[in-house]
Amino acid sequence: MVKERNEIESLKEALSITAVATRLGHTVVRGKIRCPFARRHAHGDRTPSVSLSEEKGLFNCWVCQDVRGDVIRLVEISKDYTFPQALEWLREEFFPWQTSLSKIPREAPLSTKPLNANLSIAAKEKVSEISEQERHQIVLAFLQILPPVENTPAAIWLSRRRIFKKTWQKMRLRYIADYDQVNKALLEKFDLEKLQKVGLFNDKGHLRYYKHPLIFPYLDDSINPRYFQARAIDNTIQPKELNLKGTVPFPYNKVVLDTKPGWVYLCEGVVDTLTLVDRRFNAVGIPGVKAFKKEWIGLFKNKKVVLCLDQDEAGRIGTQVITDLFSGAGIECVPLGEGVTVKSFRMSEGQDINDWFGGKK
Repeated sequence: MVKERNEIESLKEALSITAVATRLGHTVVRGKIRCPFARRHAHGDRTPSVSLSEEKGLFNCWVCQDVRGDVIRLVEISKDYTFPQALEWLREEFFPWQTSLSKIPREAPLSTKPLNANLSIAAKEKVSEISEQERHQIVLAFLQILPPVENTPAAIWLSRRRIFKKTWQKMRLRYIADYDQVNKALLEKFDLEKLQKVGLFNDKGHLRYYKHPLIFPYLDDSINPRYFQARAIDNTIQPKELNLKGTVPFPYNKVVLDTKPGWVYLCEGVVDTLTLVDRRFNAVGIPGVKAFKKEWIGLFKNKKVVLCLDQDEAGRIGTQVITDLFSGAGIECVPLGEGVTVKSFRMSEGQDINDWFGGKK
C-alpha cells in the first residue's frame, strides 16, 4: 500500500495541472477554466470559475464545493471516470512508455485539499510565472552543480544499456550524487518560490528528484541546456521519468536538426535516442508517442525521417500519426524496418531500440 501511494504521489508531482486541463479539452485563460458543471452556474460559467494552482497541483471551483482536488480528480470529473480509469488515462496520455498503473486500488488516498478561498488577487499575482530568462538561469545553475555520470551508479546503469562514456560526455549527462548538498545549494542561491515555479522543488520545499538522480539535459543549437528530464535508475520506481514543469521546447538532441539534407532517426524516449547516438546515428527523441508537436515539423526541414518508436500498439499508432504529419508537410518518412523481410533484423513485439541493440534493463 505504501509503495502504491508513493507511485501515485510521484505521478502527480510529475504532471502540470495546466497541461492536464488542456489535454482534457479545457481552455485555460489566465490560470482558470470553465467549470465542468457549467449548468450549475449563472450564464453557463461564461466567466471561468475554476482556478488552477501550478504550485500546488490543485484546482478549485469558487461556486461548486465538490469541484476541487488534484490532477486525478480533475480527470475523474471531466471525463466521468472512476479513480483507476483516471490513473490509466493519465498514464496513457503523459507516460505511454511506462508500465500500467491500473493495479493501483481504488481506496488509494486522493489529495483534495481545497485552495485557500481567501486568497487575494495580490497573492495570485505573486505566484505568476517567472520569465524565461530566469527559468533558464535556474536550470543552468542546477545542472552546473551536478557532476558528470562517470564513477556513479548511473554509469553502471547506462553501460548495462550499452550507452557508453563518449555519449555521456557528448550529451552532458549529469547525476545527483549528493541530494542534500544540491538541495541546500539551490536554496542558498534562489528563492524557494522561484524554484517551485520552475518545477525543481515540490510544495514541501524539497528538490523533486530524490528518486530520479540521472539527468538528461535538452541542449539547444548552442549546446545550452533549456530543459531536462530526470530518470530513476531503480527499476522499482514509478514513474521512471520526471519531466521539468512546462512545455518541452524541442526534441532531444535538437542539434542534429541542422537543415542540411540527410536522414534523421526519431526515437521514443531519451534512452533509445542515446542508444543510436552512441552508434553515431543522427537521432532525436520525443518523450513519448503522443508527445510530438506539430510546430516541430519545421525543425526537420531538408531531412528524411526514420521513425524508431517502440514495437507495440501505442508505437504503431504513434508511427502512423507522425508519418501523416510529416507526409502532409512534404517530408519523407518511413518506419524502421520497412521492407526488411528477415525476421531477425526487425524489432520483436514489445521491443524498443535499446532492447534491439542488446541493452539490459
